[in-house]
Amino acid sequence: MSNNSFPLRITLILTALALFNFNAVSQNKKLAEITAEGSSRLKVKPDIVTFTLTIDKTDTIEKNVIKILNEEIQSLSQSLERLGFQNKSIKISDYRISSSFDDDDKQKKYTATNILKVEFKLDNKVIDALYNEIQTSNFKDLDLTYETGISDSLEKATRVLLVQLAIEDAKANAMNISKSLELSITKVKQVYKENTRIQVLANEISFVKFTPPKIAGDTDFSYKSSFDKFQVEETELEEKITVVYEVSN
Repeated sequence: MSNNSFPLRITLILTALALFNFNAVSQNKKLAEITAEGSSRLKVKPDIVTFTLTIDKTDTIEKNVIKILNEEIQSLSQSLERLGFQNKSIKISDYRISSSFDDDDKQKKYTATNILKVEFKLDNKVIDALYNEIQTSNFKDLDLTYETGISDSLEKATRVLLVQLAIEDAKANAMNISKSLELSITKVKQVYKENTRIQVLANEISFVKFTPPKIAGDTDFSYKSSFDKFQVEETELEEKITVVYEVSN
């Protein structure tokens, strides 16, 4: 063995030991973290309502059924305008004409259908006025349904709060885990929302002020509403957050 090979062998051994120590330290660093999940739920009162008005007309002559339907829709549109709704607030959801053969009468019949939707800020007085207008106008072959919903601005503001509450819940869970393991939390490494990484911490969350949309028909009515006696059903929103914390002994 030459004299030059011995220092080379020592160098290789030292390099291997250094790499081993580096990998051991890296593994320890990877293990020095806590992953905690947090969740939050809030019930939100809907702030918008959508009315669906469906009119069906039937006749043995296609031209006649279209004319009858258009006349009824025109009358309905005028009733909505009297309440303060503008044409741009009234949306056509569906318009169709179908035919069928009546075996009893031995003739072909045509059915024309038009579906309108009206969306506005939830207001019991407006709802009562709309029902009252429909009843007093004596519309025939008219079906009316309504459903409540949450506006985009209200949902956004609510979810901002939900994220903050979920992060606080994750923090509490992490503190409980670290205390049980006699570890100390040093910092937040990552925050995930539904498997998507987000750059947000609890102290960085700002609230969005909710401003209800101003729509046609948002005026005072003198009708006494039965909706004043009951509350609309609330909608539950939920957020889940995963936070990765760095810990030390």
